[in-house]
Amino acid sequence: MPTAIARATTQPITEAEIQPNKRAWLYLRVSTDDQVNTDYHRDGLSLLGQQDEGDKKAAQLDARITEVFKDPGRSAFVDLHKRTDFLRLLEELPRLNRNPATFVDYVIVWSCSRWARDTVDHWQARRIMRDAGARFVSITEPIVGEDTPAAFLYESSVVSQNQYQSMQTGEQVKRGLYTKARLGGSYGSRRLGYIKQVDELADGRHINIVVPDPQRHAFVTSGFQLYATGEYSLSQLADELYRLGLRSRPTKRCQGGKVNKAAWARMLRNPYYLGRIAYKRGEAEEEVFEGRHEPLIDQATFDQVQNLLDEKRVAGERPQRRQHYLRGSVFCGDCGQRLTFGISTGKSGKKYAYFFCSARINGTPCAMRANIRPELIEQAIQRHYAGRPVQLAAKDVAKRTEAIEAMAAVSQQAVVQVKQVKTSLITKLKAQQTRLIRLHAEEGDDISGDAFREERLRMQAEIKAAEKSLAETEQRLSLDTAMLRMALELAQDVAKAYKSANNQLKRGYNQAFFKKLFVLPDEATGQTTVRIASDELTKPYAVLLAKDLPKKVLNEVGLIRKAASKAESGSGEPLSGVLVSNFDQLAEGGRFELPVRQ
Repeated sequence: MPTAIARATTQPITEAEIQPNKRAWLYLRVSTDDQVNTDYHRDGLSLLGQQDEGDKKAAQLDARITEVFKDPGRSAFVDLHKRTDFLRLLEELPRLNRNPATFVDYVIVWSCSRWARDTVDHWQARRIMRDAGARFVSITEPIVGEDTPAAFLYESSVVSQNQYQSMQTGEQVKRGLYTKARLGGSYGSRRLGYIKQVDELADGRHINIVVPDPQRHAFVTSGFQLYATGEYSLSQLADELYRLGLRSRPTKRCQGGKVNKAAWARMLRNPYYLGRIAYKRGEAEEEVFEGRHEPLIDQATFDQVQNLLDEKRVAGERPQRRQHYLRGSVFCGDCGQRLTFGISTGKSGKKYAYFFCSARINGTPCAMRANIRPELIEQAIQRHYAGRPVQLAAKDVAKRTEAIEAMAAVSQQAVVQVKQVKTSLITKLKAQQTRLIRLHAEEGDDISGDAFREERLRMQAEIKAAEKSLAETEQRLSLDTAMLRMALELAQDVAKAYKSANNQLKRGYNQAFFKKLFVLPDEATGQTTVRIASDELTKPYAVLLAKDLPKKVLNEVGLIRKAASKAESGSGEPLSGVLVSNFDQLAEGGRFELPVRQ
């Protein structure tokens, strides 16, 4: 008896012994990460569903799935270069199908839209597949892949419809983003320094908004301010903010780490931190709108940062390699732009340091074309200090110190009353807001939703401004008289102290006293010299060294004492109307950056 017959009569063939005759590959794709992260399984429910149906389809074709290709979270219209498994499939299929032992008969997909949404991409991939001898099979589109005129017409219509839908969706998204940007709304990925919140309106609606990140926004502001000084390169800025405690937001791949210099380069150029929304940023059609989010920096700082970035990009300056203690303090006496520090190499190979006006590299008109040696500028600064532009005589220091101490003696009571007035204002504003919300709840049908929302936002802005003003008042309940005295003492004999200081301390003196020192070659002397044409004092010293400061401060002290006496007797106004500019300016003087601190 033949073996096969004997086996058939004695033992049945199991289902596992029946092997399909053909091989098939399965391609899976979803467009977004949200479609992937929908379950405990890392592939999500959508990809698992496609794979189950692919197994069933292979069984119907008498084939077995030998390999599965996956591109989760990749668009079929714009992410072709990111679809690594799709490209690998097209590369390996022709190679394997040259060998009958590894021949792949079918490539199975859920639908043509999972395969490609661009007609050119679709037909190019289909040609590669057809030349390799494999058949394209769509689970949801039965006749796709058949070699008939009707199948070709049907597949062409499906592919064209897929591209049309993608293009139409793209246009709708663009229109929506433009409208959102025009109205000041934020879109796209979150910027470092901001977080998303939900604003719950009184009518029950929830609006997504962007607010400063309480953990990081102060670091971002400091980053702009530090770079605006001209003393930091991008890598130095990244290192400094990391040392101070700035960390990037944690992601699925890693915990928060260092914000690198490439990220800072993008952030420093982004007007979003100025409170603006740039639509199609960097393109010819770019438009900029006022945003609803709170800015983290002011216009002057942002402009200064842009100027510095432009200068360093054009000049190729590398501050981390070219440090000089005068950098950031000296400016052109002709056009007012910053003097840039450079180092050139002579024919003998010797290095020469020099300063030159940055107008030479950014095209701004300027008559000063000379390269100026740093030692000549240093000599000019020493002569400038000796000319007593900031020095005070001992008698003048004593008068100013007496006036400041008198102000400190009466300031506490005045500022406390100011705090009481501002606290009362905040209480009244919050009460008005509560009445407005109650009125809308009771008579909402008779009140315009837009009018209510506008009034509510106005009151919120007033409350926020009052709370900010109160916080600023609480921060300056007394003058830092010790620091003001130190500042006055520093100005008493600064010329001698500066001349004998080292370079680091000289830098501290220059930045404490002067916001800008304007330099010009002194051609009248007939030799190579430099002079300080003019200067701009820092704001604290501009107040502290003002000629009539003692007189103004003592007059204000008298007004405060007089008002305090009337307020105590009940016959006068609160002190909030008396405390004026001199106290505010002296309080700001408590933020001196003095070289003696080093």
